[in-house]
Amino acid sequence: MRRLSVAILFIVCVAHIAAQDTLAKTLLWQITGPGISKPSYLYGTIHLMCPDEIIVSDTLRAKFYSAQKLFLEVNLDDPSVMTKTMQQMNMKNDTTLKQLMSAVQYDSLAVQFKKLTGVALTMIDKVKPELAEAMIYPALLGCEGAEAWEQKFVQLAKANNMGVSGLENVEDQLKIFDEIPYANQAKELRETLKDIDSTKQSFNQLITFYREKNLDALSKMLSEDDELSQYDDLLLNNRNKKWVPEIIEQAKLQPTFFAVGAGHLGGITGLIHSLIKQSYSVTPVNY
Repeated sequence: MRRLSVAILFIVCVAHIAAQDTLAKTLLWQITGPGISKPSYLYGTIHLMCPDEIIVSDTLRAKFYSAQKLFLEVNLDDPSVMTKTMQQMNMKNDTTLKQLMSAVQYDSLAVQFKKLTGVALTMIDKVKPELAEAMIYPALLGCEGAEAWEQKFVQLAKANNMGVSGLENVEDQLKIFDEIPYANQAKELRETLKDIDSTKQSFNQLITFYREKNLDALSKMLSEDDELSQYDDLLLNNRNKKWVPEIIEQAKLQPTFFAVGAGHLGGITGLIHSLIKQSYSVTPVNY
C-alpha cells in the first residue's frame, strides 16, 4: 500500500497518537474542570466525506446544542475566508510547478491531473503543490458533492443562532505550506498521481478507520509514514500549543463546541492530553 501524503494529513487531519496510548472509539469528548461552569465539547472532524455519511445523531445534536458557541480551526462562517484562501494558495516568488520538475514529468502530471480532476494543470500552475494535491481526493471518495463535517456544524449553528469563531486564521493555516519545500511537495504530487490505485487504497482505508472512530488504527497507519511524521510540529504540535489556552478560556466563558481535525485530539502533544495536563477532565462521549 502506498504511503500517505502530507495533503491527506492536512485535509483529512486524522489522529497521530503515541503508540502506548489507547483512546475510546469516539470522536466526541466532554471538557470539564476548574472554572468551567457547564461542560464544553471537543469533536474530531474529517474535512472530506460523502454527504450521506455526515450524520448527526440525537446525542451529538443534543451535546452540540447544549453549547452557546461553535469554534472551528478557522471561522468558515466568515465571508472573507474564501478571498483570504485564494490569496494564500499560490507559491511565493512566482514559483510554478513547471519550475519544480522536468518537462516530461510536468506533461505526464498534467495528463493525470486533468483526467482525475477535470482541471487543467496550467490553471493552477502557481498553487502550492500540496493544495493542488488536495483537489484529487474528492474524486477518490466515489460520490458527488464531497463535504466537510465543519460545514454541517456551521449549518447547525446558524439554525440555532450560535456564534461561530476560529482558533486560528486561514492565512496562518495556509502559510504552513510555505515551510515545506515546494520541490518536496511537487514530488509528492507526482508520486500520488503516478500510483493512483495505491493512493486510493490508502485513502479508503483511512476513511474506513474514521468511520469506525478508531483513532488507534489511524495512528498506527500514520506513525509508519516518515513523510508525515517529519511535519508533525508544523501541522499538529505547534498549533495545538496555541489552541489549548484559547480552548480553556472559551470553555470558562461559556459552554462551547470545538470541532477540529481529529489529528489534533490524540497523542502526548494532542488536545486531549494537553487539557488533562492543565487539570481538566476530558472524557469520551458515546453517540
